[in-house]
Amino acid sequence: MTFGARTWALAAAALIGGLEGASAQTAEHAAAVKAVFDKSPVRAGACAPVSEDFMGWPASLVQRCEYAQGSAQGVAQNVAYVLDVKPETMAKWIETGCAAHMSGVSACFDRMLKCAVEKSNATFVIGGNLAAERKGAVTNLFYRNGVVVAAPANGKAEAVSAAEQEKLARLPESAIEAMPGGGAVAFWHTQPFQFAVKAIDLGVPAEMNTLDRRQKWLEVIRLEMQAALKSDANRFLSGWMTAHPITLRTGECADDRDP
Repeated sequence: MTFGARTWALAAAALIGGLEGASAQTAEHAAAVKAVFDKSPVRAGACAPVSEDFMGWPASLVQRCEYAQGSAQGVAQNVAYVLDVKPETMAKWIETGCAAHMSGVSACFDRMLKCAVEKSNATFVIGGNLAAERKGAVTNLFYRNGVVVAAPANGKAEAVSAAEQEKLARLPESAIEAMPGGGAVAFWHTQPFQFAVKAIDLGVPAEMNTLDRRQKWLEVIRLEMQAALKSDANRFLSGWMTAHPITLRTGECADDRDP
């Protein structure tokens, strides 16, 4: 009996220690995500919760941000409505993705977090302008539901008035004429076909060349991201990691055609 009791005590201690270790690791990862979020020019701007639902998203999930980027930093000049993802949620998504697709790669978490910064400035823009430095210049890029959408100011360094940015942020989905990036979605630039292998039942369009297909894809993204916020997994990340196993294991952030 004594031996049995001691065995159970040791087992319990090991279990508690393991749980504490896992908890500490998760806390460390959440802190790393928070540090990345805090460095984002968008999130570092003047952000506040919206008072009503925005473009089909519940108000509780949306923040409106005014922020500066580039030489005019310090003067609020850009407008973006962003998805309010908590650091703990993002950390859990990455932990789950790494366990499923890159088990044993100790640098996986840091790598996936770095790629979120590289691909989307670690920001999911529901509507508005993600102005950022691209190829040596700060340029505009307008988004809807984490996807780049056609706008005259895209790729240009010229300032866009706040009123015009607000208008583009609220552009009806029926008025979105194209998705220049093929519909790739933040945070990791996941192409529709990469996500489709994880969600065959959703009927994800292969191309975004018609209005119906673009609207369908935006709806899928909206519903899927809301589901992911309540889950340990993000199928957009999972689809992206599945599509690029070789490149990601080399330590690089994969482009669309990379293996």
